[in-house]
Amino acid sequence: MSVNWGAACRPKEGQSVSGDVFVVEPFGTSGLQVAVIDGLGGGVEAARAADNAAVVIRAKLGCEPLDVIRQAHTALHNTRGAVIGILTFDMRQRTVTYIGVGNIGAQVYSSLSIKPISKNGILGYRLPQLLKLSYSYNFGDTFVLYSDGISSRFSLDTQMNHDQPPQLLADLILSRYGKMNDDATVVVVRISE
Repeated sequence: MSVNWGAACRPKEGQSVSGDVFVVEPFGTSGLQVAVIDGLGGGVEAARAADNAAVVIRAKLGCEPLDVIRQAHTALHNTRGAVIGILTFDMRQRTVTYIGVGNIGAQVYSSLSIKPISKNGILGYRLPQLLKLSYSYNFGDTFVLYSDGISSRFSLDTQMNHDQPPQLLADLILSRYGKMNDDATVVVVRISE
């Protein structure tokens, strides 16, 4: 199995620091954790909140994602808070779970019905009843995880080739659909045989 992924991110106009953070980390023999975290607001304090959540994720690779989200929520109590989307792949079983809190978007290009959704809430302030969704996927499916600084309209773009290399696709989505008035991050992941 091979994992191809790409990421593109930029701070909002006028800021030197992005409040968005992404995580792409393998674990065990066939696990992969992918997350996009958006600290509330922008700048240094938003980045601090997002970084705190990323530290928890990296420290808990392979742990139950529901517990990881709860621990990140606790770790963010003294920050501005953040929203998060987290995909956990078991590449041997060809399964993926998704948990989202807040307005992180997920788009999957697959012949299977994979429709990740997030629950309203904010890590560090108001944790919703968490919803863990589980799916099977096919080798070659393309997963796109993105912050609200990316317009979801990219999913309707019929001119976009979803089969191009993940880094090219991430760069293209950011350049065409990234909003200048917000931090913008997109991660594209494809797992092949």
